[in-house]
This record gives sequence, C-alpha cells and structure tokens, in this order.
Amino acid sequence: MKTEIVPAILVQDQKTFVERLRMVEGLATVVQVDCMDGHFVKNRTWYEAEPIETTLGIELHLMVSDPLSTIWLWRRIPQLTRVVWHSEIPIDHAALIRECRKLGIECGLAISPETSVEKIAPYLDRIDEVLVLGVNPGWSGQALIPSTLEKIAAIKRIHAEVDVGFDGGATVDNLKSIVEAGADRINLASALFQTPDPRETLRAILSTI
Repeated sequence: MKTEIVPAILVQDQKTFVERLRMVEGLATVVQVDCMDGHFVKNRTWYEAEPIETTLGIELHLMVSDPLSTIWLWRRIPQLTRVVWHSEIPIDHAALIRECRKLGIECGLAISPETSVEKIAPYLDRIDEVLVLGVNPGWSGQALIPSTLEKIAAIKRIHAEVDVGFDGGATVDNLKSIVEAGADRINLASALFQTPDPRETLRAILSTI
C-alpha cells in the first residue's frame, strides 16, 4: 500500500489555518490539525471548530488534557474524519474509543518517544490508527529521534491490521527511511510549510513516495 502524506497544520490563528488548507487542497486528501492546550504540552495552538468550505478531510491530533471536550466541539464539522489523542493522558481510553464509535468518527492513540508500545497493546484491535511521534510533542521543527522508527514494526507485529502514522521530525531527507520502516501515513509540518513553495514541495514529495 502506498504511504499517505498528511500535511500537519500547527498555527496560532484562523487566517494562517485557512491559508495552509488552501495550499494543499487538490493534492492531499486529509490534513492533521495539531491541537495544543498549554496543559498537556506547554505550547498552545489555534484549533477552534469553525465551519469551513474545503475538500479536505480533517484529522485532529489532540495534545490536550481533555480530548472529549474538543471532540464534542468538532463533531459538528462535517469534514472531521479522525481524532487521535495521547496514550499518556490519564483518562479512560476505552470509554473515549466507544464515544468516537457512537459519533461515527475514526479514532487512534498517539505515543510519545518515551512511551512503550506495550502501553497501547490492549487497544490495538479497537482503534483505527496508532500515531508514533518521532519527537517530543509540542513543537514543530524538532530533529527525529531515530529509535522511534522501531515502534512501527513493533506495533505491526502485535496487530498487523492497524494503520501506523508517523509524526514529527520527518524531512525530505529521511522520508525514505520512514517509509521503509513501514509507516502507512507520514505527517509533515515544518518540512512542508516552512519551504518557499509548500504546494510544489508537496507535489514533489508525492511524486517520489
């Protein structure tokens, strides 16, 4: 299966959010919105659930202490397709998975670099995706932690059917190694939006994946 590239949007205001959506429309099928509340991670981002006209599906990466409240705000946005929250958040993950199923939303768990795959093993047959973080959550532009790539195969060994996304530290130079590690999706933020022409950068990446 071809690896999917998911543009990741980490911004401080709605204007920039819309600009970045428009940059990738027609090339990507889904974008990730990085949601940070200043509690689970120190950084804050803009992630208001505002209606918008777009052809893109929207995935939320919930780096927040109360994922359910954010999900409830976004459930009215028709483009919302998937929500992913962190396994490190001290909540009832099984209950939140059930809530997402009731709402008809795909769901997944994210694991930070220091978190073992074993922590999420009990949930792998109930979720749609595991998002492996290649960096510590909270800031874009960090360098990839190479050992995190090993988690992709480890997850697949436990449950081969679950999709594995990779987020953080991905660059044009290391994309091949992430693909070869077995990632189904690769999320790109600074490697895409900090280039002179993000649309052309995305087009070039898609032609080589």
